[in-house]
Amino acid sequence: MLFKKQFGDGAADEYGISAGQRFRAKGAKSITWEVSAIHRYAWEPAPHVRLQRVGVPGDMKTVALETLRDDRYFEPAS
Repeated sequence: MLFKKQFGDGAADEYGISAGQRFRAKGAKSITWEVSAIHRYAWEPAPHVRLQRVGVPGDMKTVALETLRDDRYFEPAS
């Protein structure tokens, strides 16, 4: 399986996701997104990832890491 829990340095669990990885959105529009950062907000128990649309740097969004890992919505881009 691509996603594995990683523990180390006392760092948060990011399931092997890191900045620079690319994912393709599933659905009618197959858009490729690149992870620009992983955030942990004090008010949210789950980490979030900041995504930047490949080829359109001004198009950005933030989603929960669990959503990015859900194969109903995203798949790793090769």
